Amino acid sequence: MLSTDAVARRLTADGDLDISAGRSQFVAGLEGVAAGIRARLELIRGEFFWDRGAGVPYLENDYVTARDALLGQAFNESRARTAYAAALLSTPGVLKVGRLDIAFDNRTRACRITYQVSTIFGDTAVATVEV
Repeated sequence: MLSTDAVARRLTADGDLDISAGRSQFVAGLEGVAAGIRARLELIRGEFFWDRGAGVPYLENDYVTARDALLGQAFNESRARTAYAAALLSTPGVLKVGRLDIAFDNRTRACRITYQVSTIFGDTAVATVEV
């Protein structure tokens, strides 16, 4: 592995650590960046003890003002787009966001983020995360 490789733990489809071989599996390169992106999008800003500023500002807390929080108020697509783009671009190995679609369902209050990014290892496949 090169020192520029993005390394992450492999996750299952539902976001749990993949321990199918009896221990945590690591991935590098494009797959490592993709795993890092998913982790960034699911991380609530303020919950990671090492870097309270990392993650998406989903909830108002000591690290997120009520004005910046995505949840707990009317959906604001511009604010959501800014927050998700920042999370994608802060992932090690990501160079630029090629696609970022946000679909919010008022009935279920679910937000679907579809994205594709360019990385130092090439482009990721189009992926979707629902929060």
